[in-house]
Amino acid sequence: MAAVTLKEGETFDSADVYKQVVSYLPAYARPRFLRVQPSLEMTGTFKMKKVKLVEDGFNPALISDPLYFLDPDQKTYVPLTEEIHGAIAAGKMKL
Repeated sequence: MAAVTLKEGETFDSADVYKQVVSYLPAYARPRFLRVQPSLEMTGTFKMKKVKLVEDGFNPALISDPLYFLDPDQKTYVPLTEEIHGAIAAGKMKL
């Protein structure tokens, strides 16, 4: 999973992000999940706080931020729904 923030006034373009990820990252390094946050929490020494992100995982029922799932068939990042999350958790959908 990757947690990202957008510049002010920008919108998330899943097809463009997919193109960038495929262009620059090998298959094993591509984030399967993206979490778009308004800002990233930082420590007093300007390190990103990642523990809370790891604890939250990728369950859309627990996370209010937009979540996206890498769908290689559609060649884009699709919004992660409860249905997709359930299929992944049940092993019906491959990562």
